Amino acid sequence: MKSKKILFTIPKVKSMYGDNHAKPLYPHVGIAYLTAILKKLGYSIKIFDDGVENDIQKLTKLIKSYKPDLIGITGFSYAYGYFEELIKTIRSTTSTPIIAGGPHVSAVGKQILIDTPANFAMISEAEISFPLFLKEFFSSKPNYQNIPGLIWQKNKQIIVNKKSPYIIKLDEIPFPDFNAFKFNLYPCYQEKIIPIITSRGCPYGCTYCSVRLSMGQCFRPRSAQNVFDEIKYWYDQGFNRLDINDDCFTLDLKRSEDICDLIINHKINLTIQLYNGIRVDRISKNLLYKLKQAGCVFISYGCESGSQKIINKIHKNITLKQVKDAVNLTNKVGIKNAVNFIIGHQGETYRDALKTLKFAQSLNSNFVNFYNLVPYPGTEVYDWAIKNAKFLVPKDTFLKDISYRDNIPIFETKEFTAKQKTEIMKIGFNLYEKKLFKFRLGKNLGFLVYLITRNQTIAKLSHSLIKNKFFNLLLSNLTKKSKSK
Repeated sequence: MKSKKILFTIPKVKSMYGDNHAKPLYPHVGIAYLTAILKKLGYSIKIFDDGVENDIQKLTKLIKSYKPDLIGITGFSYAYGYFEELIKTIRSTTSTPIIAGGPHVSAVGKQILIDTPANFAMISEAEISFPLFLKEFFSSKPNYQNIPGLIWQKNKQIIVNKKSPYIIKLDEIPFPDFNAFKFNLYPCYQEKIIPIITSRGCPYGCTYCSVRLSMGQCFRPRSAQNVFDEIKYWYDQGFNRLDINDDCFTLDLKRSEDICDLIINHKINLTIQLYNGIRVDRISKNLLYKLKQAGCVFISYGCESGSQKIINKIHKNITLKQVKDAVNLTNKVGIKNAVNFIIGHQGETYRDALKTLKFAQSLNSNFVNFYNLVPYPGTEVYDWAIKNAKFLVPKDTFLKDISYRDNIPIFETKEFTAKQKTEIMKIGFNLYEKKLFKFRLGKNLGFLVYLITRNQTIAKLSHSLIKNKFFNLLLSNLTKKSKSK
């Protein structure tokens, strides 16, 4: 029987500074989950990650040699320019049907079939709906009408099927298959880092966040034992560094503690980081001590504003006191930490932003992150900006042109002008870099490097050096030496 062949393609993503593209740290977890399921069903799978390969000619050759029956492509709104370019490149190479998915498709829906030559699209989670689609796709008389989450065309009319229900029993999904990728090309392979997602969905309604569009607001956790089994699987293969990339890892405090207990009781020597951020109101002294014992060395907290008025307005549902308490408690336990802020919320004024700067400076965290607000399609802040703000870059292309680490604001209001935003973001980014260099290189060397990189030419050079593996090796050695002093 002829093998049914599927090629998954992953476009580049912009770097945090908006220049060129960034090499992904690890394989695409969503594609890795789908691959694990489809392999079990007998499909032949190949994956092309343009962020790693960075050579579109390789993709063209792969399509011609592999001759896939279907080409899948995933994309983020943040980098939808690369996403659309890759779809058009694929179409210019082959007439093979294309299906698009990922967070951007979940946000814009049928628009993706209007803007690109893709034949199909799928919104939300695909571990159940995609195999159902493939069954019809490969049948002699396909009927797509009842495939949940599918967007398709019939007689030149775009049809949007009923949305698929979110997957509740996550333990039944096989672990992601990273070995299906060219795993050795990713930095995480060399550093022995594994990304893990232990839950899906976020019950909160932050106005700037697009997570609910693809993952929903129903919190769906994997069991502690299932999470530990995945950790142990990779640990046995030599991966001893863990990046937990949940949106709500600590929502269920007991489950988080149980995961830590399993790691501690089995005496697994891990280094754990929670860079994706956890809520300051979903942390406890007991959990922090368990995280420390389990190997946690870094936690990022979401605050978003130093003005309680703005925090309330964006439906963050935390208090500034909770932020300070979380940072102080984390310091007491001995875990390094950072706090995240966004500049440009709806209703924010220059005075509110100054409060954010002042509050960020008052925190005893190792460093603070400042981000330029990016209004993603489908979010409340996007709808607000379209109605109330003056866009400074074209509404149709700002996601291609502007980065969340740029000093360039996407829009302005009468209450918070572009000039004022630029001033605040520059101060915020400088504070971030000053603290970050000290955190990475030690107090004295870090401050020296910070002063040197205030020169714009040198700053651009340092950003390009960050991508160089030999520079990162040197930086790693310097970091170890500075921290040992």
